[in-house]
Amino acid sequence: MEKLSVIIPVYNSDFTLERCVNSVLSQNLDNVEIILVDDGSKDICAALCDSLASEHQEIKVIHRVNGGLSAARNTGIEASTGKWLSFIDSDDEITPGTLSSNMEWLESNPGTDLLEFPVNVHYGSPDSFVLSFKPETVTGTRVFKHWVENEGYTHCYAWNKIYRRELFDSIRFPQGETFEDAAVCPGIISLCKSVRYSDKGCYLYYKSAGSITLNYTFKYQEPAFRNNLRLLNMITEQGLDEFCRTRLWNVCLNLLTDLYRCKDADAGNLSTNASILNSTRPGLTYILRNTLSFKQKTKAIAAWLFGVKSVCSVLGLKKYS
Repeated sequence: MEKLSVIIPVYNSDFTLERCVNSVLSQNLDNVEIILVDDGSKDICAALCDSLASEHQEIKVIHRVNGGLSAARNTGIEASTGKWLSFIDSDDEITPGTLSSNMEWLESNPGTDLLEFPVNVHYGSPDSFVLSFKPETVTGTRVFKHWVENEGYTHCYAWNKIYRRELFDSIRFPQGETFEDAAVCPGIISLCKSVRYSDKGCYLYYKSAGSITLNYTFKYQEPAFRNNLRLLNMITEQGLDEFCRTRLWNVCLNLLTDLYRCKDADAGNLSTNASILNSTRPGLTYILRNTLSFKQKTKAIAAWLFGVKSVCSVLGLKKYS
């Protein structure tokens, strides 16, 4: 079996690191390297990484000055030697057989560029849900279009995927930003000629109290809007289905509303982006006939009638604490 490089960024996760690593070791893969990138941890993770490496020859450890999640992932990519790559966050884990079963499929289908498998989002919490896939292989010029039509941008996770290593020859995660997955995923998908959606295995994504996605400040939330707006421009330029564009435009509208709610919001940035989003409004017919919820459709219609800035300003009066 061709080598798989599993990259695990590590930062102050001494309570969960062994659980994460053991979930990879239990996959019983014949040809795997596990790259632990210690991103300047301040707890005992550095020593724990070294201890795990001394016990398992599959594990390689890299210690680096703290640079954030993206920097750690990029370090792992550059050190990898496998034909395939996968990422796991050190506070998460994967179920038995997830990587081994999907690697077996890839071994039998060598023309595949990327494989995505199920994930249990917020595993172990009351609001957990499973993102699953009907087994399907998409090829050729349909790959990006299919991804947009099926709203793949709503799960731009770096993990729960196995990538052909060459996809990262010219792509890296943006350092110093949140929602780095959303910045990288569209570019990766656009390079793929064959994508497999798998029903095998599961990534267990734990909900963390300190998660970036729970931090409602302008600095943290702005990249989510910017990356989705960039994708909106991309699919507009490609002339993809207007109903699909309308759904993504609505996602951008919701994210911009979130920015208006941030107490530290940049007024100039808000005004500029409201104007951009207002100028790209879909036709009212597409909003009315789209598969949006009643609440979202009402919001989109209001933005169409009264302008994006007016609607976001009113809804933004409910500030995040």
